[in-house]
Parts: sequence; structure tokens; C-alpha cells
Amino acid sequence: MRRIATILTVVGLLMAYLVPSASATPGEGVYLSMGTSLAAGSQIDEAGDTTSSSNRSYTDELHRRLTGRLANDLSHVKLGCAGETAEQLLGGVDFDGNPSICAQQYDSGSQIGDALATIATTDVLLVTIDVGANDLFEAQEICGIDSTCLQARISATASLTAQIVATLRGVGYEGPIVGMSYYNPLAAAAIGHFSGVPGQHSPDLSLAHLSDVLVRGLNGALAQAYGAFGVPVADVYRAFNAGDFGDDQPANGVPDNSDVLCALSYMCPMDATVKANIHLNKKGYTVVAKEFLELIDW
Repeated sequence: MRRIATILTVVGLLMAYLVPSASATPGEGVYLSMGTSLAAGSQIDEAGDTTSSSNRSYTDELHRRLTGRLANDLSHVKLGCAGETAEQLLGGVDFDGNPSICAQQYDSGSQIGDALATIATTDVLLVTIDVGANDLFEAQEICGIDSTCLQARISATASLTAQIVATLRGVGYEGPIVGMSYYNPLAAAAIGHFSGVPGQHSPDLSLAHLSDVLVRGLNGALAQAYGAFGVPVADVYRAFNAGDFGDDQPANGVPDNSDVLCALSYMCPMDATVKANIHLNKKGYTVVAKEFLELIDW
């Protein structure tokens, strides 16, 4: 694992960050999406369990919207893998020693390997990345409420994220890369919904607020890692009103962030037998896609 300070030395050797203009639309090209379950488009089944991928992800939405704008014939190389950590994305293993569940699906054995092969063999016009959420879940499992441990794990995730970007730039990819911040599905604990648990239970405001602190910490670390390479970050946290525990939009007895979360994800199932699930519905994926689009200056 490289330290961020070491990785930053690569910057001076790389070309400046480039953004294509609307007046120069090539005939064909590739949109390369990297990341986790959100990039893969994970959905839920009737019981509320996660299905690994679908064509409803924000990356699929971006592909549809960018075809004809970024390129008339735009292919989508979709590499996102549900549950993948930054370490696994780079070909490593999680803290239990497990490789990515998608390792056998990648021609190279890893998401980063397939990304590099795509860059080497095609005309990649855009790369999007979401990574870090699974690392945060892993950190919570390892650290519990040990704040020093959690901070160290978040810093490690930021270092790995910087390594991902440095690796893409290091092979000569000069086009735009856009990263992403995260919403907070555990904010739904404020109204009694808990991931993987069916039904509505007693609210846990302390868990909701603690999870917000952790997500903000992760997002801040990711912003620094991406920012070191001039990579803009789609502000999904803001788009989901994730930090707003007030009750004025509308004033209905529910925190505003939970109102948004319930509308855009599967964290608030109406059926009491269905498990709450952290993943996004179609509207949620569309909101994420719009945040990315705002950063692409065609």
C-alpha cells in the first residue's frame, strides 16, 4: 500500500487533466465505469436481499445520456462489482483474506487489471469511480466504535483510492475521471429502519448521527485523495440531503434526510416482512447520474 505522499510524486509526471468539449464529439469511444454495487446497479429481490447487478445503475444512466454527446457510438465497459473494497479493486483481498467475488469474471483477475486493459486497447473518453463504502462497512466490523481505528481505516481507504487514480494516470490515460461521495443509508435508523432487518423498529438517533459522522469522514478523505489528482467528485451526499436531521421539507415528523433516503432507496420498505436494503431504486440512481453529469462540461 502506498502512502498518499508517495503517490503524489506521480502527479508531476502526468499530463494535465483534460475535459473534452461539446464541439469535438468523436464518432466512437468508450465510457469506462469502475466501482462497487452502485456502479453495478445492485437491486433487491422480493425479500429485500441484494441482487448483484442490473441495467438500472447510475453508470447505465450516464451511458444512455452521454451517447450522442460524448460520442455518437459510445460503448460502456462496466466493471463495478458488488461488495468490492478498494483493496480488492486493486487485486488484493479484504481483511479476511477474501478476493473480490468478481475476480473470476475479470479477464485479468481484477477490476484494475481490466480497466488498464480497456485503456490500452480502446479509446476511453471518460472514467467514473465509486469506491470506499464497502471499506467503511469493513472498518466498522474491524473497529467497532474505536475512533482511532476507524480513522486509520478511512485514511487507508483514501490512500488506496489515490493509488487507483495514480495507476490509471500512470499508464497514460489523460482523459477525465470523476469520483463520487456517498449518501448515508444508516440515517434511516432515526426512524427505525436498519439494513438487513425487516419491519420498522424503535428509532436509534445515536446510530443515525454516528453513521453520519463516519460517512462525512470517509467523504472528506475521498475528496482529498481525488483532489490531489484534480479529479472532481460528484456530491451525492449533498444531493441526498444526507446531513440534514431537521424536519422542514416537509414538516412531517421525519428527518429530511430520511425523507430523501426513503424516496430514493430501499431502506424504508412498506412491507413489514421485507428487509431494509441500502441500495438505490431507479430514482436514486438517476439522482446520482445527474450529479456526475453536472461535473462533465461538454
